[in-house]
Amino acid sequence: MNLAVFISGRGSNLRALLDAQREGYFSSKICLVVSNKEAEGLDYAREEGIDYLVSKDDKEIIRTMKDKNIDLVVLAGYLPKISKDLIDNFTLINIHPSLLPKYGGKGYYGMNVHRAVFKNGEKTSGVTVHYVNEKLDDGKIILQREIDISKCESAEEVADEVLVVEHEILKDAIKLLEEK
Repeated sequence: MNLAVFISGRGSNLRALLDAQREGYFSSKICLVVSNKEAEGLDYAREEGIDYLVSKDDKEIIRTMKDKNIDLVVLAGYLPKISKDLIDNFTLINIHPSLLPKYGGKGYYGMNVHRAVFKNGEKTSGVTVHYVNEKLDDGKIILQREIDISKCESAEEVADEVLVVEHEILKDAIKLLEEK
């Protein structure tokens, strides 16, 4: 599969996917990185010689992805709401830093999720990879991993624990989708 990875920040999940690709963990190829802004994670695309696009224009994004014959879009820390046009034109998956349906939906992204999980005294958290549909964090779940966070003493510690799992589960999801 030809992959487009969408990012908005530091790109640690992109880096994990690039490492998995280099190691031959999956046979898919990252052909394009898309960001809604000049993000730190774009440096990984530049270093690897992967085409990238900084744009908020869905028509430009869709045109570029069609030119690259993209089969799957991987949202890896991409913050803007996904448009119906993108959903209608491509298969999209998202990585979410909680065990959906808990801590999903409007306002639940990044540290907001981890703060809520910690504040509510959860003993476990985890990561969900799911298909993207028109409702936020509502698509069919592809993979989910639960972890023990009972020893975490801050939301930042929860975030660190969850990030390790994010890097593993995302590459596993791509491998699983290749087998379908």
